[in-house]
Amino acid sequence: MHYATGKEMERLDDLAVRHGLEIRQMMELAGWHMVTVFRALKISKTSKIVVVVGKGNKGGDGLSATRHLINHGWKNISVVFISSKISEDSERHRQLLKKMKVAMYLYSHTRKQSMNLIGRADIIIDSLIGYHLQGVPRGDFRALIELINAVPAKVIAYDLPSGLDATTGACLEPTIRAKVTLSLALPKRAFVTKAGKNVSGKIYIGDIGIPNFLYDKISRGSRPKFGEGAHGLLLL
Repeated sequence: MHYATGKEMERLDDLAVRHGLEIRQMMELAGWHMVTVFRALKISKTSKIVVVVGKGNKGGDGLSATRHLINHGWKNISVVFISSKISEDSERHRQLLKKMKVAMYLYSHTRKQSMNLIGRADIIIDSLIGYHLQGVPRGDFRALIELINAVPAKVIAYDLPSGLDATTGACLEPTIRAKVTLSLALPKRAFVTKAGKNVSGKIYIGDIGIPNFLYDKISRGSRPKFGEGAHGLLLL
């Protein structure tokens, strides 16, 4: 199994886009895989779920997951945004959720209500910060991560827990402490470090449609054997 650095993941995403895949397509598969994770974990459809969304494409994964989860029966879902400014591809997913009348909140404008939602949640989906982490989480990112770590909800992180360095496994202060991580395309090098393992919990790897020949440009034969897992997911 090849464990990727942050730079390798950036290159793989870039290669995928240059060869015809769209970020939005990969987000769609990322969102669909969360349904499989919820089923594998036997999460009740009455659970109170909060999806916490950052500015980048990891946020789009969480927004895609919100739509798929609602479509498959998990109706009690709220979304908390760190910023009103999100990536273009993420915005397409947000517009769909608006049409679905999903409850959405901007943390900076609804701090008390957002904190109450997170405090009462059974499940929190972390889609705040991905492998483009630059320095320690600050401002509202820091406040939200600290809040999430202080509540009893089960946290499921997209790709890797926010605050975890994908390459070194360093847990910057603060870092999300997840019970489960749904990583995408390749496992991250952080997962083989003691600190990275401790904050990532149970790790699933999801196929987001990138073909073998592009994985080979990162490292020959590096594409995970998704066919051996259930519905395109591998459990590390």
